[in-house]
Amino acid sequence: MLWDHPAQIVIAVLMGVAAVSAARAAHRMTAVLLAGVTGYGMVALFAMHGSPDIALTQALVETLTLVVFVLVFRRLPKKIAQRNKPSHRTVRLVIASLVGIVMAIVGVVVLGARSDDPVSLAMPELAYEEGHGRNVVNVLLVDIRAWDTMLEISVLVVVATGIASLLFLDSRAGSAPRLAGIRERRSWSSRRKVGAEPSRGDGGTQQTWLVAGRTLSAENRSIMVEVVVRLLFHPAILVSIYLLLAGHNDPGGGFAGGLLAGLALVARYLAGGRYELGEALPVDAGKVLGVGLILAVGTALVPLLFGQEALESTYWAAELPVLGYVSFTTSMIFDVGVYLVVIGLVLDVLRSLGGEVDRHAEIAADRDRETRPTGLETDTENLPTEEGAR
Repeated sequence: MLWDHPAQIVIAVLMGVAAVSAARAAHRMTAVLLAGVTGYGMVALFAMHGSPDIALTQALVETLTLVVFVLVFRRLPKKIAQRNKPSHRTVRLVIASLVGIVMAIVGVVVLGARSDDPVSLAMPELAYEEGHGRNVVNVLLVDIRAWDTMLEISVLVVVATGIASLLFLDSRAGSAPRLAGIRERRSWSSRRKVGAEPSRGDGGTQQTWLVAGRTLSAENRSIMVEVVVRLLFHPAILVSIYLLLAGHNDPGGGFAGGLLAGLALVARYLAGGRYELGEALPVDAGKVLGVGLILAVGTALVPLLFGQEALESTYWAAELPVLGYVSFTTSMIFDVGVYLVVIGLVLDVLRSLGGEVDRHAEIAADRDRETRPTGLETDTENLPTEEGAR
């Protein structure tokens, strides 16, 4: 049981303290961070109970959730906490504490009252024999409980569409905005001449660690962040692909791999802004979501053509001359669909809550400058964008 391990008791207590502190926190960001402590505490508990797959997914989800909270807070009034001060804090604290105590007691009683062997004891054998995979969690998601997973990713598509529809002014179609002429500068022939390119007139070089880093103002740039993001972005994408391919037998899977790739895109956006997001993945988020959903639904429908049940998987294994023993299950195609849906969701959230909010702020700033007296206007550099980027 949980209470037999002192380290887990300490983690549970810290999670409870963080939850109570979050309920009492007056500042919204403080409350989010304290609530995030409970999520990372769950990561530690999962890891201690021998569930690295769930711990990895929980850590990625918690990190991405914190980023989404920060993006949403930018749309709230700056002084909302002062204008709408929390009331009945003592009552809320008592209610939150009682709910936590009741749920802790329920958990202890339920774990102690079990008399029969849990069904999970047979899961490893069923996962290997029926799903041909050693990762029980992944086999459950893409094979045994594939219907639930397909409906869940459908909900993700609806959520992404709803968020984008609330924020985009005209149309949500198209990729994130890109810099004009960037395709010519990033061609293979131009890349071989990088060292010979002259410097700009302002004394800086034409090369930056991030393609769109120069679109940000000086006070919003960090060379350290740009260097770290530039060095870690492509390795993170490779690791996400590894998690996708290895998830059927090792910790990972399409959901965890998609989250890691999404966090790599988040890093590019936070370091270089909305134009950098367009350079990182110049693809329409709606198409990525659609392709992922088509792969998942196609995996469900194709078995019907061969007289099998929907979402029934097929397994192939062969001994190849160079590669050796190679195995493949059709549920991998379903996992690829989950991978693409998660990436599309993150990309759409970044385009809407990130890039589109930035564009709204730029429009508001331009209107504010137009209404100022002529003597108070300041010159700013307008960076060209490709036609139709907005």
